[in-house]
Amino acid sequence: MKKIVLFYFGLMFIFTSCVNESTPTSNVIPTIFIPKLDTLAHIRGYELLQEKIKREKTAFRQNPTEAHDYFFDMLNDSIFGYWMQTPWDFNGHTDTPRKGEIACGYFVTTTLRDIGVRLQRYKLAQQAASVIAEKLCEPTSMKRLASFEKLNNYLENRGEREIYILGLDYHVGFVVREGGESYFVHSDYIGSSGVKREKLNDSRAIRASESYVIGSLTANKKLLKEWRE
Repeated sequence: MKKIVLFYFGLMFIFTSCVNESTPTSNVIPTIFIPKLDTLAHIRGYELLQEKIKREKTAFRQNPTEAHDYFFDMLNDSIFGYWMQTPWDFNGHTDTPRKGEIACGYFVTTTLRDIGVRLQRYKLAQQAASVIAEKLCEPTSMKRLASFEKLNNYLENRGEREIYILGLDYHVGFVVREGGESYFVHSDYIGSSGVKREKLNDSRAIRASESYVIGSLTANKKLLKEWRE
């Protein structure tokens, strides 16, 4: 058993540390490749990822475009991946992926905190979904839409490699635009299924809502500037 645990630690160290520290890159571990390791190895891998981001993000202080791409890749491909399958609970507020439960608002604030965004994790997570979106997104990007069809049409006309905050009637999560598709990444309360990534059209939580508030997280230049500095 000891040898197995050491092997897992070594594997996670390779995943998070094989890149030269002086040369940040977008070639991070895709969500689908995050392995199901034992809890200790999984947590240690997540800690190493956070340390890696903290070291590398300052390299983009003078390059907002590269900062945007790095932020997108690290949040979408790595941070989200570690949280997949973490169970949902209405009062869940764990700050450790796959250990304990996490509610939808806490999933949003905890993942952003872990990538390095300065925010009040508890206070913001307890706000209405629309307030969370308004606090985190570019103000000029905020939209209020009255139907799923309008939401879908709006996103189909958006650019690639962008992340949005989507507030529903009683739920909140991220929308990722990539590869011509829109994906909802959230801690799903339906069936207490927890953190998942699903196509917008397949989300029961989205279709159950009667109103939608959406704004672009990655278009928030002020937030990204504070993050990289």
